[in-house]
Amino acid sequence: MKNLLLTLIVIGFTSSASFAQKIAFADVNAVLSVMPENKKINEDLQIYATGLQKRLDDMKGQLDGLVAEFQKVLAAKDTAKALEIQKQAIEGEKVVQEAAKKSEQQLAQKRSELLQPALKRIKEAMEAVAKKDGFEYVLNSVDGSGTSSLLWGPEGSDITRKVVAQLGIKLEGDTETPVQDSGKKKK
Repeated sequence: MKNLLLTLIVIGFTSSASFAQKIAFADVNAVLSVMPENKKINEDLQIYATGLQKRLDDMKGQLDGLVAEFQKVLAAKDTAKALEIQKQAIEGEKVVQEAAKKSEQQLAQKRSELLQPALKRIKEAMEAVAKKDGFEYVLNSVDGSGTSSLLWGPEGSDITRKVVAQLGIKLEGDTETPVQDSGKKKK
């Protein structure tokens, strides 16, 4: 009976140990911020945003012209023409608002498009570090808005610096030599 109980306890401990999962976390935003291509991504995004803003400013300028014309016609007491211009201005305002919404969507889409190659490199580096260190899962420690979504993690589970090193990036004050990714898949 004692042997059976002892056997069950040993089986229980070994089976629970085999179900333990090793989880790591990393700050993707921090990794992205030190990548050399991040500067180019931000510059390209700024150029694109400037173009979108110029188009919106041109539309607003046309709308301002309508408002000025409306005030001039109203001062001349031409009510019928003033009402027609007012109607055009109201429609113009709707068009500007729709264009602003569309510009925001286009900017978000462009940002996503520009980030994809860098995020792919980060994912591949995370995967390499996780496999090397025996982690089964890697969580992003910060959500998209910059808020920490990880409240606590055991020491040694933060692989952010290892991911940066895997990408071949040397941080200031780092004494470790960065690992150069040859781009070849290991079998």
